[in-house]
Amino acid sequence: MAYNLLTVDPVPPGVVARALAGCFGVAVRDVDVADADGDQGARDWEAAVLCAYDVLRGDLARALDVYAQDFVAGQPAEGEVAAALAKAAGTTVLFPADEAPPSAYWAVTPDGLLTRARLEPSDDEPPVFAVTAVEAPVPQLPRAAVERFAEIVRER
Repeated sequence: MAYNLLTVDPVPPGVVARALAGCFGVAVRDVDVADADGDQGARDWEAAVLCAYDVLRGDLARALDVYAQDFVAGQPAEGEVAAALAKAAGTTVLFPADEAPPSAYWAVTPDGLLTRARLEPSDDEPPVFAVTAVEAPVPQLPRAAVERFAEIVRER
């Protein structure tokens, strides 16, 4: 199963590995965390959980692409993984919402607050990411407007 997570702060690979190990019920040594632009030959492709991260610009610091191998028994929902990482890393984590708008995300804070977030990338290359709105105040996203998301209400 694949998971797409975005962090507000940079999270050290060791913290990511420990959080993912706890989420998936595997040993830390069975989690491979690597820079997506780094040496891919040094990766442990047989690891139970694989995580590649990219450095982002703007309101977000990291994009984490996480993949749990089919043989991993516990495969929690994306929101559970995001919440565990947020708590372990002490940073807000975003993950995609099910709704159609591409800007629709959920944000989970280290203390467990779950709220919708609107994420908008710039047209720059590489893009600059802005979290322009949230439905509840998120301390790590002070520039985001607090508002109801009319596009989500229309979707439902």
